[in-house]
Amino acid sequence: MKRCVLFDLDGTLIDTWDLYVRAMERTLEEISHEVIPADRLATLRLNSEPRLLGYFVPHHEVGGAHRRFLANYHALHATCFGGVYPGVQDLLKTLRNRGNKTGIVTGKSRGAWEITLRHVPLSPFDTLVFDDDVSEPKPDSEGIVKAMADLGASPSETIYVGDSLSDLEAATAADVQFLGARWSKTEAEISTFEKAAAGIGPYTCIGHPGEVERFL
Repeated sequence: MKRCVLFDLDGTLIDTWDLYVRAMERTLEEISHEVIPADRLATLRLNSEPRLLGYFVPHHEVGGAHRRFLANYHALHATCFGGVYPGVQDLLKTLRNRGNKTGIVTGKSRGAWEITLRHVPLSPFDTLVFDDDVSEPKPDSEGIVKAMADLGASPSETIYVGDSLSDLEAATAADVQFLGARWSKTEAEISTFEKAAAGIGPYTCIGHPGEVERFL
């Protein structure tokens, strides 16, 4: 029986692609005076702000660059944040009413999450694991394993819902059932994901957050 549902954040619960990219572009332009196009950023590790910034600045400057990123993330949030995906709030309410434990395992920093939380009241979660909390980001399973330990849950009791190949890889490594969130993707992106995912591990794609209930 599944009693714990863990979620990725960006691209799964909330739409932050435009916000993230614009904040990162602005930050990199400010610190390097160079325009880094979004398609180049997309080839790097977008799920961790400090780790991505480490591609462009020396290690000792990453902290300052990340603080600048968070300032830009805050400044752009009102105009670039895409909101909570339809059906997410209802799902979280349903899980809470059922007594299921919930958590977030994300490459996002705690600072960026706290900015979003000021704007969007998401359901309280039983555990939160950010990039700040792990030594290795996804596709490493460290974050999922930590969340399960926090909740006292076994892999057989846990579902992880995410939208990326690294989410699937992390869930597979943790021996956790994976549900792929299709609602943030175009048809072309779904096709690309499914072709690559077939060689990684078992998964089920779902088209709406409410479908999670079928797997509990």
